Amino acid sequence: MNTQMINFRIKIADKVLDINAFNELTKKYCRHFLSEEEPDYVITMTEEDLKNESSNSADGKVYVNEEISALYRKIANIFVNDGIIVFHGSSFMVDGSGFLITARSGVGKSTHSRLLNELIGEDFIYINDDKPLILVNDSVTIYSSPWNGKERRGNNVSAPLKAIMFLSRSETPSFRKIVNKEEIYIKMLSQIYLPKEKDLREKALKIADKLLRQVNFYEINVNQDIESAKMTYERIIKDEIK
Repeated sequence: MNTQMINFRIKIADKVLDINAFNELTKKYCRHFLSEEEPDYVITMTEEDLKNESSNSADGKVYVNEEISALYRKIANIFVNDGIIVFHGSSFMVDGSGFLITARSGVGKSTHSRLLNELIGEDFIYINDDKPLILVNDSVTIYSSPWNGKERRGNNVSAPLKAIMFLSRSETPSFRKIVNKEEIYIKMLSQIYLPKEKDLREKALKIADKLLRQVNFYEINVNQDIESAKMTYERIIKDEIK
């Protein structure tokens, strides 16, 4: 491994991170978020970080490579101290309002977002198609990051988050607003990053608890037809941005 560290800065979720990495590919991966501002945090990758990344991952897989995956894990662990969590989902904004669609990998959240993009056109802007950041304080803001999925759908943007949609597959499109907080909490826990360290994990859970009280949640049952996207747009998105 090249022991000459690569230094660069990125700005995500309004935080500037000074990063020391092993691989030039890591800087290239983050190229749309590079910054020259003064850093809020310094992160130095170690060989131990890379060695342990597969075991740290819930499914044993890494994100692109060990360093890129381990870097986001370190960032996520830092950010919970600032009220920020990583949420697995496809996020976008319409007329300046943010939305997130979440589901288990392979169920079709990215496909549904793509159909919405085709339907809505230029008023639809991808935020992050895989692992956006959500800041929860007196309001809720969703941010992009370089970790935006294998298709690299995303932009260096942020938006006030209006709603989170839990997606399931169904031949017949339908939706419902979820009002039961316990149901939301259970659904949400499998889609947010929870640190292994107890104190950081508890902070992430508190952020999730605060989040469920500030935005609306929906269940959407969809297929891969444009009619499903029309339902989501007409019945949820339009209503939320009124």
